[in-house]
Amino acid sequence: MVWMVERIKTRFVIEETGYDLDVPIQIEIEYRVEGNRVHPSSLSKKLYYNRPLLIKESRDHTAGELDQMVERAAERAVKRHFQIREYTVEQD
Repeated sequence: MVWMVERIKTRFVIEETGYDLDVPIQIEIEYRVEGNRVHPSSLSKKLYYNRPLLIKESRDHTAGELDQMVERAAERAVKRHFQIREYTVEQD
């Protein structure tokens, strides 16, 4: 069993009326892995992005909607990260 701490960089594009917002996101994940199995209860995630600017520049979405959209983009990036490493996420 090994504890991993990794940083993932991704981008998230939001379509606004008349323009697109391109949001860089850095995700820091920490998790326990045994073989190729990730223990989901050990997974923690921190998101870093310019939230105040995103809220200011977005005219079509509320702060809550933007938070959910960024969270979903981060989840997809983490899932892709695990797939590339051929890790499986199973129940403990």
